[in-house]
Amino acid sequence: MTTQNTSSSDNILDHGAACERSTKPGGDVPQMRLTSGTRSAKLDVAMTNGRKGLFALVSIDRDEILIDLNGENTFLSPTRRSLQIGERKHVFGRDETVGYVNHSCEPNSFLDFSRLCVRALRNIQRGEEVKVNYAATEYEMHDSFRCDCGSSVCLRMIRGFKFLTRDQQLELKPYLAPHLLKKLDEEISQGRHFVEK
Repeated sequence: MTTQNTSSSDNILDHGAACERSTKPGGDVPQMRLTSGTRSAKLDVAMTNGRKGLFALVSIDRDEILIDLNGENTFLSPTRRSLQIGERKHVFGRDETVGYVNHSCEPNSFLDFSRLCVRALRNIQRGEEVKVNYAATEYEMHDSFRCDCGSSVCLRMIRGFKFLTRDQQLELKPYLAPHLLKKLDEEISQGRHFVEK
């Protein structure tokens, strides 16, 4: 069992966040690139409101890769700590990767399915918790819960994509997992929508 040290940057790479130097396409600015199945050295686990979350140790730029999910264990059905990445494909939420990524109805990060990673949706300030919108990946949550994100667009109950109104689904369209986008497009083309209560 390892202990978390959130007050020092001495152990930033202790979480397996081995990085490689790479050059950003179209520019000469070197950036850190995560290796498979790791999270950025710019993130660490800390407690907030009685639960663990991932927090930025330093400022993070928009579009920066925060967690690489390639090579992670997958399951056919959801668990309490998994993220859905396909029709019947759920990546297990290890502590080192997405295990402590919490939900927000107005997230600062999202799952980029073209690279299978969690990416910053906007600039993230030092000390800010990294969050994704579970409704953009989960068709039906393993365990639904009451959201306390405080956003003006808060969904209140997080149960999964299939429980959203059509308008709510369409708002998420740019960030939807491919399996949810396919379901949405099929429902629209067939002129139907069913929201379970």
